[in-house]
Amino acid sequence: TLQLERPEIRAHWNIPAGSTCFLFAGKLEEKKRITDLLAALERALQSGARMHLLVVGDGELRQLAMAQANRSRLPVTFAGFLNQSHMARAYTAADCLVLPSDHGETWGLVVNEAMACGLPAIVSDRVGCGQDLVVEGVTGFTFPFANVARLADLMTDCALDPVRLGELGSRAREHVRAYSIENAARATLDAVRYVTGIR
Repeated sequence: TLQLERPEIRAHWNIPAGSTCFLFAGKLEEKKRITDLLAALERALQSGARMHLLVVGDGELRQLAMAQANRSRLPVTFAGFLNQSHMARAYTAADCLVLPSDHGETWGLVVNEAMACGLPAIVSDRVGCGQDLVVEGVTGFTFPFANVARLADLMTDCALDPVRLGELGSRAREHVRAYSIENAARATLDAVRYVTGIR
């Protein structure tokens, strides 16, 4: 499995051994709030915890985000766009997903994918899937939208307790199994049968 290649995958993206790697995966556009995440990382690093941010994706805010990271000398790797067949490597390299988006994130499929790969998630309270997938302190955490200080605190807590972070990831993998395509199809058929009265 890819887990056996984790040290090499992390090294490829310059993620130091022993650092908690947070993953941002998505288009670098306004609604995804990458600049909030970079500001939170800068603040969280003041705790002394070892952290790294892996940014997967491209978009109009890439140059702005890279400039922000360089200006503050943040430990960030900008991996650029990865096609779906390579995303598993990003999930393998990371320890926790962060999605700080606004209401434009009507669901956030990346959270499903990350949890299926054993990652907990930190999401803003405007991310659509938050109420279903993020069980507070069980599969991850939510924070008030645009509250950089609270996001930084959550990142710090996660980085300072990697054992608990691993446990959250295991529970996230179990929890998200209920959100499979098969279960969605079954529920849709049940709804159609209920409405039409056809059994």
